[in-house]
Amino acid sequence: MSRATRAQAPDIDIKHVYYFLMLAKHGSISKAANALGLAQPSLSEHVARLEARLNTKLAIRGPRGVTLTEAGRFLAREGHKLVDVARALTDSLREMSDELQGTVSIGLPPSLSLLVSIPLAETMRLEAPGIRLHLTEGLSGHILDWIEQEQLDMGFVYTMPPSTGFQTDAILEEEIFVVAAEDNVPVEPDEDGGYSIPASQLGELPLVMPGLPHSARHAIERFARAHGLNLNVIVEIDSLSQIIEMVSRASAFSILPHAPVAKLVEEGKLVLIRIKDPGFNRTVYLTRKRSRAVSMVSLTVEKTVLKIIEEMVERYGLRARFIANEKPGRK
Repeated sequence: MSRATRAQAPDIDIKHVYYFLMLAKHGSISKAANALGLAQPSLSEHVARLEARLNTKLAIRGPRGVTLTEAGRFLAREGHKLVDVARALTDSLREMSDELQGTVSIGLPPSLSLLVSIPLAETMRLEAPGIRLHLTEGLSGHILDWIEQEQLDMGFVYTMPPSTGFQTDAILEEEIFVVAAEDNVPVEPDEDGGYSIPASQLGELPLVMPGLPHSARHAIERFARAHGLNLNVIVEIDSLSQIIEMVSRASAFSILPHAPVAKLVEEGKLVLIRIKDPGFNRTVYLTRKRSRAVSMVSLTVEKTVLKIIEEMVERYGLRARFIANEKPGRK
């Protein structure tokens, strides 16, 4: 049997790789050994064993510290991925035998945060008290930056990431509406008692909208340009709650999905006006950094937040389609 097809144990010991990464970080045997709590000869022996297993020189020791070879620089750059995966695997296996514990950070756009943040926090506190949530609101572009910088474990965005460095799944397809106060509806009811407005008439409405570079504003501006519309934005407010307040006071209209105003629509304080000819939809994506290991704790939170989104769609009769379960293997 050839070497290429014969099953073999890997030649790299993760502990040795970690010790080498510490050596590369500190630049000398003495400093790295001190940081690791090892004797210098012991650390030198671990590095020597790694070099012997790989049959290549990784570091050259000199009077001013160590100098990495080309192979050493490559291992210093890529080896942390192996160590991160090992840590995540260890954590996940421990979590399987013990109560789930750890911190999970999630980025949410304001429109989705209004709907799911509190139910998610309350559910996790009851069902998995060992998990600590860190929820952050932000624009889609900011959330993607925070995921890339590994400040967040996952995030929900309205923009498909341009980079293949992200793992992205479509979660929710939302219909977008004109939102009005119940005493400030600019059109007559349809035959079914609902309301609709042709897209060509959107430019006639005084609108309160978030400013650029808000992803929602980008999406609305693209829709308007595609259909030759000039929107009448009378004021820009980057706070979603204040936009909703201004609409509730009949001071202006806005263009929003159903989710952030679901409770007020249910209470009869706000009205959804369907945009037609054509309609307007956008997609919510769940996004992670592809190269970052995913822990059992993080997967547990992901499953819970998706369940809550699905339940909210059903509970409030949201004009949206939950599409997460349409992906093969995701249930």
